[in-house]
Amino acid sequence: MKNHLLVSLKALLAQPRMQKREWLALALCVLAFAGLALVPWVASPYASVALRDALVLAIFALSYDLLWGKAMMLTLGHAVFFGVGAYGVAIATTQLQWSWIEGMLLGVGSSAALAALLGCFLLYAGVRLHFFAIITMAVLVIARQVATSWQSVTGGDVGILGVPGLRLDVAGWQLDLSSDRASYLAVLCALALSLLFVWGLVRTRYGLVLAAIGMNEFRAKHCGFDTSRHLVVVSTLSAALAGFAGCLYAASAGVVAPDLFSVLLSTEVILWVAVGGRGSLLGAVVAAVFFTRLQQEVSTYSTELWPLILGALFLVCVLFMPRGIPGLLRRRGPGHASSAAPAKQSRPGRPAGVSTNAGSRT
Repeated sequence: MKNHLLVSLKALLAQPRMQKREWLALALCVLAFAGLALVPWVASPYASVALRDALVLAIFALSYDLLWGKAMMLTLGHAVFFGVGAYGVAIATTQLQWSWIEGMLLGVGSSAALAALLGCFLLYAGVRLHFFAIITMAVLVIARQVATSWQSVTGGDVGILGVPGLRLDVAGWQLDLSSDRASYLAVLCALALSLLFVWGLVRTRYGLVLAAIGMNEFRAKHCGFDTSRHLVVVSTLSAALAGFAGCLYAASAGVVAPDLFSVLLSTEVILWVAVGGRGSLLGAVVAAVFFTRLQQEVSTYSTELWPLILGALFLVCVLFMPRGIPGLLRRRGPGHASSAAPAKQSRPGRPAGVSTNAGSRT
């Protein structure tokens, strides 16, 4: 039984042969990351720190793209996992005097455990779509209230100050990554590994299963897939990655506060993935970096202006770019004219334009 399970898991996660366009995309990514690695030596310290914080949030966006872009699970409280990861490593390193790696394991594990618990209660109960999204927002509000009220542990409104920077301590081997330059490179490497992990995951047969569930869960269920179990697994993986981003944020910023459980952050990550294109991993990363840097620059003039800009961007995205910038480019491409032609009837007696995807989710 155990060997059969291992064989099935190996077949599910087997990597298909890479195509030429994938090799090209991989080469471009390597060049882009190599260029980003030079930023601390060619840019000002402020620009390096600002870009480092944006790269941390790019990992957060990547986690949400895995959940919404691939499995089509829209949540309004994804920031709760980011905040739990940040608070986990902060409490572990400042109050429990644990090492940073132990604190990271606590933060990531807490985020994953919370997602698995919510998934088992909600997804197996059949909660989907806007009901699931609203409940996740309620969980976010509860988490913020806990972070504000539990002063003896979370520090209340002030939060937790003096969170130590990145420092790896494994079997007596120590590596201090707390400096601005070292932390930037560490975050860049973390983003590269996270992107490689998610990209490798969605290329497998398991990624195809997630895509099938996202397009039409009803049909996927009737094909024999345990859709609730797969959704719990992907939500747990997404939460773990979001918690990892929260750990990096806490180590980089040196402080965590209840604002991490804000509706604004959960809204921003939706915008990043929507503009970058759902399911387009690189698009989510680029959009997260761009909008985070835009917010940083806008905040130097006014801290109240960004929510207005965010709302306007949401309206533009919903009205003119429902599939993000990649979808807009494809729509304006040379093949759009042919794709816009009326669809042929695939079955006699069925009017063109009538969809049979009764159980699809968008």
